[in-house]
Amino acid sequence: MRIGLPRALLYHKYHMLWTTFLEECGFTTVVSPPTNRGILERGVSLAVDESCLPMKVLLGHIEALAGRCDAVFVPRQEAFERGEHLCVKFMGAYDIVRNTIPELRLITYDVNADHGVDERRSMIAMARSLGVPARVARRAYVLAEAAQHAHEVELARLQQSVADSPRSDDVRILVVGHSYNLADELIGAPILGYLRTLGAEVVTSDEVDKALARRTGAGMSPTMKWRYNKELLGSVELYRDMVDGIVFVVTFPCGPDSLMAELCARRVTGIPMTTLVLDELAGEAGTRTRLESFVDILRERRRRGHVRAVGA
Repeated sequence: MRIGLPRALLYHKYHMLWTTFLEECGFTTVVSPPTNRGILERGVSLAVDESCLPMKVLLGHIEALAGRCDAVFVPRQEAFERGEHLCVKFMGAYDIVRNTIPELRLITYDVNADHGVDERRSMIAMARSLGVPARVARRAYVLAEAAQHAHEVELARLQQSVADSPRSDDVRILVVGHSYNLADELIGAPILGYLRTLGAEVVTSDEVDKALARRTGAGMSPTMKWRYNKELLGSVELYRDMVDGIVFVVTFPCGPDSLMAELCARRVTGIPMTTLVLDELAGEAGTRTRLESFVDILRERRRRGHVRAVGA
């Protein structure tokens, strides 16, 4: 059985977990191609106008998998801990896809701590429904969880080694955004790449110790309920004294991200910030101009002695 994995939303965060689990269960995984303009435009045509950009990208990737696999994997994730929630797009992704492309076979698992539904049992139950023996499914989850943990630890270790290293003469910038934006080849990757071509050293909010970032983010905003926005808040607090500036990458019309960026602007002072709000109409030239201006501002601040980073 070939199971399609859309290269969108939480694939960029959990691809190691999902791929390892499905392949250890004996399935073949088929990943949709990197996001391009055609995939985005098809997703825009399938989505309702009020959908956020990442949801439009998801629908484009879902359709790109049609005919290439036997079923498409679309999880439903609501809460990993009681009283903590994910954005509604993660809760509703399965139902949106099912109603938008009803002829497509979907498989899913649920995570909802408020109703006692945890990831392990739900993923094993999904595999069992596809004919996988219980012993094989349990072993697959153990291996998948270990692979995901090792992957996250290594990413955090590599980035922390960069943050702790002696500073270069150029500016260091923290780019804050969800993995499904920063890692997307059409949305965030060009931003990270262009900052590097400008000579800036880049660290990102997603390559951090996730548990530490959530605890730190909860300290900045005890009432923040969105799990992944806690991680973004925490990354700002963890890196604010190690960078010269912060770039927020927000996709329209994301309410939680807009609130998070505004919260940081009010509570984190003394460091330049800029927010890029992107949608399917955003032009690359305008984004590049803003980034060039921001890097110039940071360099001028360094020249005048406004150095934020430790050891600079």
